[in-house]
Amino acid sequence: MKSSVFIIGAFIAVTLFGMLLIFRSDESGVAEGKKLNASSLESVLSTNQEAALHRKAKSGVKAPSFTLKSLEGKTYTIGETNNKPIILQFWASWCEACTIEAPTLQKLHAQFQDKIDFYGVNLSAEEKHEDQINAFIQKNGWNFPNLLDGNKRASYLYELHALPTTFIIDTDGTVIDTFHLIDPMEFENKLNMLFEGR
Repeated sequence: MKSSVFIIGAFIAVTLFGMLLIFRSDESGVAEGKKLNASSLESVLSTNQEAALHRKAKSGVKAPSFTLKSLEGKTYTIGETNNKPIILQFWASWCEACTIEAPTLQKLHAQFQDKIDFYGVNLSAEEKHEDQINAFIQKNGWNFPNLLDGNKRASYLYELHALPTTFIIDTDGTVIDTFHLIDPMEFENKLNMLFEGR
């Protein structure tokens, strides 16, 4: 009887310890950032965007950290300090607005790839067929990393409500700007402002 109680107690202890390890770790071992909330997004949008893009003003909002795998299986972590500013665009193959903005993103990547790191984040949890993701990327000539948000964790952290949604993140991990589908010239001007006078 005593040995049965001991075995049951040991089993419960091992199970609880295992659950604790699961909850305290993720697949990369990198801690995730805090979720952007409505007031954080308002702070980004209320900052003088031209001053922010010239890096004379800061929203003070840090980009949430997340780690995802690309289509090729390579792991990337976004939201930490980086050598270059980051363009982070959330998209899906079924999104008409994403289709409209895709050529602009490719053109800007070709123009700024030496100065800015570009990342796409596909809402793979909402794609009907995985081959549509690759077809979209190939059709638009994208050769920057595209990450798969299979469990919508990154979408949740970035308070995603529309597609495409683009974030401009500075080298210190601060969100400088965020927007949805915009005019190609306006998009290019935003990126030019990052380097004016530098």
